[in-house]
Amino acid sequence: MDRKNLFLGLGCVSLALFLYVLNAPKPAPVVPGAPKAVETAAAGQAAPVVAPVAPAPGAVAAINPADAKRVTLENGYVKVTFTSRGGAIEKVELLKQFADTERKAKVVFNDNNQDAALALGVRNALTNKIEPVYSEFVANVDEKARAVTFNGKLPDGTRVVRRFSLNLGEKEGEEPHSVRFSTQVIPPAAGVAATRVWLSTGCWNLTTGDTINQYISVLAHDGDDLTRVGTDVFVDSSGFFGLGSHKAVAEQPAAAIGKPYQWVSSGNQFFASIVHVDAPSRGARSEILARPVEFAKDTRGIQAFAYWESPVAADASITTEGNFFVGPKEYARVAALADGQVDVLQFSKILGFISFGAICKLLLACLGGVHSLLAWTGGWSWGWAIVILTVLIKVITWPLTAAQQRSALKMQQFAGPMKELREKYKDNSEKLNKEMMKLYQEHKINPFAGCLPIFIQIPIFFGLYTAFQTTVELRLESFLWIHDLAAPDTVFSIGGFGINILPVLMGITMWISMRMTPMPSADDTQKIIMYTMALVFPVICYSLPAALSLYMTVQNLLTILQAKLTKNPTAEAVVVEARPKKAKG
Repeated sequence: MDRKNLFLGLGCVSLALFLYVLNAPKPAPVVPGAPKAVETAAAGQAAPVVAPVAPAPGAVAAINPADAKRVTLENGYVKVTFTSRGGAIEKVELLKQFADTERKAKVVFNDNNQDAALALGVRNALTNKIEPVYSEFVANVDEKARAVTFNGKLPDGTRVVRRFSLNLGEKEGEEPHSVRFSTQVIPPAAGVAATRVWLSTGCWNLTTGDTINQYISVLAHDGDDLTRVGTDVFVDSSGFFGLGSHKAVAEQPAAAIGKPYQWVSSGNQFFASIVHVDAPSRGARSEILARPVEFAKDTRGIQAFAYWESPVAADASITTEGNFFVGPKEYARVAALADGQVDVLQFSKILGFISFGAICKLLLACLGGVHSLLAWTGGWSWGWAIVILTVLIKVITWPLTAAQQRSALKMQQFAGPMKELREKYKDNSEKLNKEMMKLYQEHKINPFAGCLPIFIQIPIFFGLYTAFQTTVELRLESFLWIHDLAAPDTVFSIGGFGINILPVLMGITMWISMRMTPMPSADDTQKIIMYTMALVFPVICYSLPAALSLYMTVQNLLTILQAKLTKNPTAEAVVVEARPKKAKG
């Protein structure tokens, strides 16, 4: 059991150090040779305009963004700005999501991206590349229905009718962050096949907490498998000691044959845009083409152009219909969307392959349920929800932890006899194990009782560790001195280094709880490992969301309380002394 405890401690410390290195901030590299999109100039300056390529004779001309006409529709949740340049969505303002803790500006989707969201893309016959459509579309607005229809043409003269409408969110199951869309491609003449079109997902800006671009990605789901493309493919990489090295690509394709993609999304740490195509419009195959979007200061986002082989109608036209979700990745909200769109939550995997997705969803569902009962408390409701969820977890695990502590206290009483057995049979491990088991059986000691609480707490910790990094519900939510539960609880900075209180409190309470927890069989090495964990875990959590440190601190305080109750002097038995050795001769 001693060796198991030693290996368990070493494993925990090693894993903690690995996670810290994995989450250490790294500068975002520049894509070598990548095509430059519209860059955001300094505050107060207009972004430079990319001039359209001159059209071929007889083709439909492209227009400049400055010459495009704009239509705005809103429903209280989103403010959608449509552009006549391609008849698509230029940007979406999330009316209930603030950009920062000052709570003035709102989160804006597809800001500073030269390609509109749901922009049409067509394949250039000469270059075989997918190119966005920038031709002029004429808008017809129905304010009462919160809908707009665009009529225009593709570069080859093919006629296109695009319809968009906003949900009000008043009916049950109606998502107010979704835009209903329909794109009908009509052949220019009889006997001519309709041109196939692609749809853009648009692009999100980076969040301040995602310093390594971990959550900026394109996702595609075919009903079973999830395809992910991150910004790392657009950058040269030497890999890890040569493993996983690759050259940068200008764009990353993927295809689904037989089982077309049900939805394709672009997202960041807290928000997502999801193109969900209706089943009748999917056809037999689909493709995605992920591309980088360059922003200012060498930062980048990612967008995708997605294609579905929609069936051809009797009049030779092709219609693609579906819903376009643009909003926060709130668990309850995305879980209600069809075809597993909840997977946009994008829970990271420990060590790259250990998934805690199921327990993350369970914990978020429980947290949301607790919060729904505390909404009346006001601004600190999410903080109290975390505290109460921690208490509930402790109540559930209390009997197991109490059994572990009682077992440890009982083993502490037999520390002398166990030491005597180890000395007597130090050269005969088989005999030592038999005698130790005999001692355990005679006195009803369970040496494995201390392992079960650990095996229960580890999935909970890593589940919350994973979930809290993308939990938009906690974003900009305050509690006590914490301004944002989804960010470190920095109270002030010294020389650019943020001073965070909660990780320090977590380390102190962890050290106290370890001091109060009986470790009868622990040698000095094991104790050093255990106390080192009290230093390593605060370092790990120092730059992580304050919500995780809050959970751990409250958990430690409850463990201290339980240890004091368990170590009631009246409940302790007399320590069993080792039998004196017989004198020789």
